[in-house]
Amino acid sequence: MWDTSGVDAPGRSPLIRHLPNALTTLRLAAVPVFAVLMLSAHGAESPAAAAVFAFAALTDFLDGELSRRLSVQSRYGRILDPIADRLLIDVAVILLYLDDRLPLAIPVLILGRDAVLLASLAFPWARDHGVRINPIGKAGTLVMMIGLLLAMVTPRGNAATEIVLWSGVILLLAAGVLYARAVLRARHG
Repeated sequence: MWDTSGVDAPGRSPLIRHLPNALTTLRLAAVPVFAVLMLSAHGAESPAAAAVFAFAALTDFLDGELSRRLSVQSRYGRILDPIADRLLIDVAVILLYLDDRLPLAIPVLILGRDAVLLASLAFPWARDHGVRINPIGKAGTLVMMIGLLLAMVTPRGNAATEIVLWSGVILLLAAGVLYARAVLRARHG
């Protein structure tokens, strides 16, 4: 079902070996459900959309944790996990901006960062380096997901929500800079 080739997981049942990938797939599947629920709220707070978003965010933690603890990393997970994270965050950022719950600067910075990272993969030397997750990026993703969740359930302009969101933006931008530096170092040896 999912490529787990090259993974040494003796004694692990197929269900256990594929559980992290199933969670990543579930997160991808949650994105359109989240979007429909947000859009159907017509700008109002949507506890249902927030619940789907929270569930999807939780799968991000669980799939990585299970993958490491069970030693069942796969090519599928390495590729799709960051895509699922970016898609969930990017869709939330766009929809919350359209609902006037985020200032324009947040989607511009987050979507711009993600577009630059994605475009960098068009270069063979960047693609060969791969998208390596760094601790600042993991922290930024967590903080941004918390901030977006808060933006869904708190009144517009909530100061605590703004602090969490901007902290997430700063961490994600810093992670992008670290990624770019690592790719450039790899290119120039």
